[in-house]
Amino acid sequence: MANRLLPYLRAGYHRCKASISQSFVMALCAVTAYLFAEHVLGHASPVFAAVAALLTLQFSGDWRTRRALEVAIGCMLGVTAGVVLTHILGNGPAQAILIVFVATLMARFLNKGAVFATQMAIQATLVAMIPSAQGSSLHTILDASVGGAIAWIATAVVPTVRLKRPREAIRKLTHEISAVLLGTSEALEANDSTLAWHALIRARNSQSVIVEAKEVLGKAREGTIISPFQWRHREHIRRSLLTAEKLDLALRNSRVFSRRLTHSINSLALPEEGALQFSRFLKHTAQLVAGLGENYCERDPKRRESGIRQTLSQLMHLAAELAPDRFHAATVEGQALILTFRPFMVDLMEAAGATHTEALAALPNLASFGSPAEDLDLQPSAAQRSAAASTAPGRNGP
Repeated sequence: MANRLLPYLRAGYHRCKASISQSFVMALCAVTAYLFAEHVLGHASPVFAAVAALLTLQFSGDWRTRRALEVAIGCMLGVTAGVVLTHILGNGPAQAILIVFVATLMARFLNKGAVFATQMAIQATLVAMIPSAQGSSLHTILDASVGGAIAWIATAVVPTVRLKRPREAIRKLTHEISAVLLGTSEALEANDSTLAWHALIRARNSQSVIVEAKEVLGKAREGTIISPFQWRHREHIRRSLLTAEKLDLALRNSRVFSRRLTHSINSLALPEEGALQFSRFLKHTAQLVAGLGENYCERDPKRRESGIRQTLSQLMHLAAELAPDRFHAATVEGQALILTFRPFMVDLMEAAGATHTEALAALPNLASFGSPAEDLDLQPSAAQRSAAASTAPGRNGP
């Protein structure tokens, strides 16, 4: 019992700790909207102002100003629809069912979002079921408008995303890439295609990390555009978005490389010495990628930039080794394995701040390794030509 209770209490504590600021904003906006409608507009008991503010500021993992605006408009339209339909149809249980039904259909017609329809239905239900004083319909609509407007302004202005979350999102991406690279390194060292397959599975299962990173960074970018408290972080978030995009491409290329490695190990594409050398290369790359993530989590801008530049320099130095002959790759399969890693390395260098031209320039020139047919052993051997001739149909054959 205690083993289940302690994790539950710990998770609840962390949720409360993470929700302190948003809970305070919700309370402040609800009371502010109520007092504004009561004292400034002169409305008696403007409950809908507080309700609209709370519904607009409800807890959500992917809450943004656009979605908050959508909810605010849904609240206002729901109250308006409820007031108008109540005036036309009257009061009563049957009329309330019809009012909520029509309001929900109106919401689905106006917007495809489920949240928008839900807010319109809730507000229409409250208007239809809670009796109001004669002539207070306009006041109810204004109250909902005030609550939604105050809540949306708070969502747009108050910084809801700390820079720690975008940095952590980048670190998680680099951690996944580093783990995949370490898995491929271990597979080469042990000459075990099963380990390479495990690395491929991990790379394929990393889509949720990519989605989370894009969501967090997108919300942070929106905050730097709207909130004056975050304007100074615009450039950092912009660069973080570009880094996440390149890390996304790198993670996708890691799937291609891991799949190729699985077949290469089974076909003994690299000799033992070359396989061990390439394993060390992959391990070193994994360490640099992990270091890139740690550098992004550095709070001091100067130290962060210095660490990222140093990582980029090391990645470019490492990329200069990505030539098939450096790893004794003499077969088509072995050379293809090394060449498959080159786009992966380009993505990593661009994630660390290099331009595409700089990343390509860091790679060794393949033209110096002879003709493609000679390098990749594409010319058929005498035995292959003989086998092909023996199986070919005769001149008079079909």
